Amino acid sequence: MRGASEETRTDRLLVWACVVASVILLMLSPARQERAASAVREIVIAPLAALQVRTRLVQRAVTSYDSLIRLADSTIRQAQTLPAVQAENAQLRALLGLGAALQWGFVPAEAVPSRAMGDAHTVVLSAGSRQGITTLSPVVAASGVVGLVAAVEEMTSLAIVWPHPDLRVSATSRAGVGFGIVTAHPEDGSDAFLLEWRGVPFRDSLAVGTEIVSSGVGGVFPAGIPIGRVVGEVDQGSAWSRTYLVQPAVRPADLSAVMILTIPRVAAGVDSLWPAP
Repeated sequence: MRGASEETRTDRLLVWACVVASVILLMLSPARQERAASAVREIVIAPLAALQVRTRLVQRAVTSYDSLIRLADSTIRQAQTLPAVQAENAQLRALLGLGAALQWGFVPAEAVPSRAMGDAHTVVLSAGSRQGITTLSPVVAASGVVGLVAAVEEMTSLAIVWPHPDLRVSATSRAGVGFGIVTAHPEDGSDAFLLEWRGVPFRDSLAVGTEIVSSGVGGVFPAGIPIGRVVGEVDQGSAWSRTYLVQPAVRPADLSAVMILTIPRVAAGVDSLWPAP
């Protein structure tokens, strides 16, 4: 209460001081009134105006800084997503080119990684029995073999992809030298995503970099679809056959869209649709 009364008394004194000052100024001559007004402007108003200007400048600086931060964040996000977007666009363009070359007998589908069937090397495809998909339908990309449809629902299907241990493709070299089965390479670490080309006749020695394609034997995959390239030979101690390590042409984890070949298309073949690089 005492503090409040002191503040009230101070306010009253200030009011009376202003009233007295106003009366005195009114009694002065015009010249002296102008000098007094000039002094008030210099002593009171000018500092307040300068303070207001500084406050506005600070506000503008803070606003500009926030805008620059938002712009920088947006630029960083765009720079981070640009390579992925460019890669996805390149995949889609290549897939459109493959569709134009195939002309018929295929179903385009989105590919979403899945951990179903107890293994990470599976993908869910956005096409099922309603689109004519059946089990054992080959899944391909513009770069080559992706996998094989293992289960089908009405609107979706599940495919096993490299390096799933149950995925096997009969293969030969682009030149038709050597025949064998390509399957997963049972190793961990940096070699986990390599494939093995097993059962190649011992007489067929192939150089590193040789392209491997599907042979068409077995009727599941048509002949001529790229599988990968030889990167080395595995010493199995066999005098009758060789086993080669193969770098797959397709990394399914990097794919967002694929083509599923229909059974009639497999029967008709896809020769020369994947030309040698």
